[in-house]
Amino acid sequence: MSQDGIPTMVPLQRGGIPFSRGATVASRLTLTHLRISDEGPHRQAKAVSDAPAVLLVDDHVSNLVSLEAILEPLGIRMDKACSGEQALRFLLREDYAVILLDVRMAGLSGFETAALIKQRERTRNVPIIFLTAYGRDDTELVTGYATGAVDFLQKPFPPEVLRSKVSVFVELFRAQQQVRRQSELLRQKEAEARDAALRAAGYIDRLRDFTARLSEAATVPQVCRALFEQGLVAAGAKAGTVNLLDAEGEALEVVDAIGYPESVLSRWRRIPMTAAMPLVESLREQQAIWVGSPEEWSERYPLMDTRGLHEAALALPLLVKGRALGAIGLSFARPRTFTEMDRAFFTALAHACAQALDRVHLTAEERRAHAVARAAAARLQMLTEASDAFDATNRDLSVLLDTITRQVAYFLGDTCTLCLLSDDGTRLEVAASHSNQGEDGAPLLPGEGLGDFVLRGGRPLLVPELSEDQQRELGQGEALRSLLCVPLRTRGRGVGTLSVGRMGPGRSFTQEDQELVEELAAKAALSIENARLFAEQQRSQEELRRRAEFEQQLVGIVSHDLRNPLAAISMSAGLLEKKGALTEPQKRMVWRIGQATERAARMIRDLLDFTKARLGGGIALHRQTTDLREVVHQVVDELLVANPGRHVEVAVEGEVRGEWDSDRIAQVLTNLLGNALAYSPADAPVRVETRLEGEAALLSVFNGGAPIPRELLPRLFEPLTRGALKEGQSTRSIGLGLYIVQDIVRGHGGGVEVVSSEQHGTTFTVRLPRAAG
Repeated sequence: MSQDGIPTMVPLQRGGIPFSRGATVASRLTLTHLRISDEGPHRQAKAVSDAPAVLLVDDHVSNLVSLEAILEPLGIRMDKACSGEQALRFLLREDYAVILLDVRMAGLSGFETAALIKQRERTRNVPIIFLTAYGRDDTELVTGYATGAVDFLQKPFPPEVLRSKVSVFVELFRAQQQVRRQSELLRQKEAEARDAALRAAGYIDRLRDFTARLSEAATVPQVCRALFEQGLVAAGAKAGTVNLLDAEGEALEVVDAIGYPESVLSRWRRIPMTAAMPLVESLREQQAIWVGSPEEWSERYPLMDTRGLHEAALALPLLVKGRALGAIGLSFARPRTFTEMDRAFFTALAHACAQALDRVHLTAEERRAHAVARAAAARLQMLTEASDAFDATNRDLSVLLDTITRQVAYFLGDTCTLCLLSDDGTRLEVAASHSNQGEDGAPLLPGEGLGDFVLRGGRPLLVPELSEDQQRELGQGEALRSLLCVPLRTRGRGVGTLSVGRMGPGRSFTQEDQELVEELAAKAALSIENARLFAEQQRSQEELRRRAEFEQQLVGIVSHDLRNPLAAISMSAGLLEKKGALTEPQKRMVWRIGQATERAARMIRDLLDFTKARLGGGIALHRQTTDLREVVHQVVDELLVANPGRHVEVAVEGEVRGEWDSDRIAQVLTNLLGNALAYSPADAPVRVETRLEGEAALLSVFNGGAPIPRELLPRLFEPLTRGALKEGQSTRSIGLGLYIVQDIVRGHGGGVEVVSSEQHGTTFTVRLPRAAG
């Protein structure tokens, strides 16, 4: 450099290199030569290094050499320009971390060069440090900073200062380069992500179309067609096969295939699960098998020759919730590298196919279940209707037999005949027959041989298609095409047969029909047995009723006719007793005759009351206002006369009146009190009580002594029931007293109860409503 045209050398501190303050023509030529010769190596260095570069601009070579020496420890590339024009050319090809620009140069000055640099978009932000050997004034500083300088150094300056300032911009440049590289990498990654997203979107669209097609598939062939027509194209495969496990789970069977020659398919229609093949291996290990090239195939499956068949292949297991259904095999015409996205797509393809196959299977099972359910419901409905019809007519055997044949012919065939064993059990006789053809239809007779075979063997006979000889034997002509004959069994023995026939072709009986007819036959046999039992019971009941009526009428007649001779005996005994000329033994005999006559009269009266109760609809009552106290005292007095030495305690609470038949109430009390005296010891207490309880009167008779036997209590009020008497004791009772008591009390709308125990004795309590109900 020069100052006022005088060459000047300014030594740098700390071993700095002197800068020339002037330049001759020779030096300019040297600089030009330097620029030309240095240009090649700089470009070569740039080509092999990405290190930051610094542009040194000065029109003195010595100054450039000094700057280069100062910055050499930074390990950076440095380009040297001897003029502003050359610096601009460098900037067209290179990006620099910082520009060290001399202010005063021949040609373009530093300020002019900086202004041009800042005008260009690419170099506008390159930092510029101005260097000058002249004194700085405010005008130059303003001009420098106005042209975009970041610093202004005046020579001489310490080398460390320059290196420090340059190193800052170098590091900044490095950081900017790193940011640019990261931005470029980010753009690259974004581009790759966009490409992956586009591929993924394409796969998703294909899967969506494929699953939409699968949702319409209702059968296994339709699922396979969807896989081959859409899934195969989307996968880029040239051939494919769908294999499902057999029912035993021992082999894979081809259900559909496309693209494979028949010679290949014929060998692998059924693949044992023990075979060393991709399909079997994928199913056994429950994971996909990927084979990308023939070399890989030969390495993994050396025993399988697939030359000309495919270059790449894969096997995908069909799994639903861990349950294996089968496997899909795909073949490709060229070797292929299966990316993660490819693997995910193929796995999703197999999963969708497995779900569709499982749905088809479940739908088919559901249809079969519905069909079975409908058939079972129809069968149950038919059995219910037939059973109801049997039950509605099982009290009339002839009507029941006709109903059975009608119901069976209506539900299961065209003609039906029911045969029953004869009374002597030697032959089958037609009991009922029905034909849907009306009266023109002849009874269906299975023949003695067939009937005997069914009845004696106890096994049904099913003939789905009758031969001509069988048709002639049955006498139904050619119209009868199918026959079913089942035995009727009750209580383990055969009682008959039920034969059903169908007319017309294509209506053969099946095993299910046989089971249904057997169920109907079992119900029919039970109904027949019930009808026979009911008829027998009716006959027995009718016989018992007639016999009971005869016996009761006989008792009534006899007891009525005995009253006259007993009255004559009683009157004769009374006359003998009044004469007074009898000895003591004769008086005792007459007294015994009177007592015996009285007991016989009371027995006859009880028999007459019993007969009226059983045949006449109950004992007749003549209600009137009755004082229960008077009835009690009257009966007690009479019984004490007949039972001397006994004592009866009477407890009557005030006036007890009601609308009752006084004679019948006296008869009730007589029977109860008579039993109390008869079935208790002579020293046992006997008590009669009456009291009011609401709208009813209570009459109770108590006696001490042994209780009524527990087994006798449930039937105590039944006719002809008596308790055990004490030794040497006799009674007039024939076991009708309590029966008559209950009938009289019920006739009054009341009830009678008994309580008997060892500690508390025996108490009969009669409840009588005071007013007629």
